[in-house]
Amino acid sequence: MDDIKVSVIMPVYNAEKYLRKCLDSVIAQTLREIEIICVDDGSTDDSKTILEEFAKADPRIRILHQENKYAGCARNLGLEHACGKYLMFWDSDDFFMPEALELMYERSESKEAQICICDGDKYDEKEDVQYPTDEYLIRRRLPEADPFSRKDIGKYLFNFASNVPWNKMFLRSFVQENDLRFQELRQANDVYFVMRALFLAERITTVPKALVVYRISNTGSVTGKASETRFCSAQAFKKTYDWLCGQEGFTDELRQSFANKTIGPLINAWRLQKNSAEAEELYNYYREELFPEFGLFGKDASFFNNPNDFEAMSMMEKLSCWDFMLYQMQSFSRRYRTVEGKFRSEKKTSAALRRTIREKDKELYKMEQKTLPYIVSHAISYVPRHVKKLIKTGKW
Repeated sequence: MDDIKVSVIMPVYNAEKYLRKCLDSVIAQTLREIEIICVDDGSTDDSKTILEEFAKADPRIRILHQENKYAGCARNLGLEHACGKYLMFWDSDDFFMPEALELMYERSESKEAQICICDGDKYDEKEDVQYPTDEYLIRRRLPEADPFSRKDIGKYLFNFASNVPWNKMFLRSFVQENDLRFQELRQANDVYFVMRALFLAERITTVPKALVVYRISNTGSVTGKASETRFCSAQAFKKTYDWLCGQEGFTDELRQSFANKTIGPLINAWRLQKNSAEAEELYNYYREELFPEFGLFGKDASFFNNPNDFEAMSMMEKLSCWDFMLYQMQSFSRRYRTVEGKFRSEKKTSAALRRTIREKDKELYKMEQKTLPYIVSHAISYVPRHVKKLIKTGKW
């Protein structure tokens, strides 16, 4: 087992719709020295049958079973059985570029990295469209140093990449030495693992290429059921914050980075609530306890990475749940009109440009019609007389 370069750990729960495409993309990896640990999380569909079928065809696949305890627990179980030098935590409803593991492994080896992070695309299942996004690796925030650590990247330590584990390759010895484990939460179980890893790592590198394709609009995913677990994200960030506060080196700059990281996921968790009483309960917890503790209130605009976050925190500090919801609706409406206006402007500019090109093409064609005969006749005037005669008689 010493020759295994990467252990791919994959929780599987009722993923029959996507599992074949996912596993096909894993076994097709150009890096062959891998093991694929699939942890069946108590599936009730045909996922088990599909896993067994693939395991028979490829000896690199191992199947573990557990009761339905969610992805964090499944990842921890896979981690306990992993033998590879590096770890990759992939999800069973996504798919991956063939060179993903090879590029990240080679980068990790060349930089002696503890974490390697790649970019990713999104795939909209409803629209059947794959498109790029800067959500998973924000390249403009990367430092010049490579590899780098929290000392090099400062206020962007938690903001240059997302908290997802599936675009990160981890050195297994680094994970073991720091006792990194996923929280056993239904949602946001990766926050505690990833943010601790980023803080602790002394050598982080990147592969600025989209190697993972993340499926959205999947109503069966954990994200699609976030409204049923309204406090999960809050619990994840609170546990991480409490741990960070006990660490030497958790500077004001890193506190700022952490605070900025929490806004989007926590507000999104609140927006997903379908029950008004539960939504109000969560909002009041944010407003009265969590956000003040994270230091998000009473800050000026320079504290925030995003101007919209500054405005949102300023409004939340003084508005009730339903007044804040009205503000959010108005804010979204303003942003939509701005984007729509920009789109219409660009569309108009594009149409004008196309008209100009068509007009220029017509002018060029007319010039060719006028000029070409002249060029031909002018050139012929230089041709020796006997060649002209051959051309005229058709014997050339």
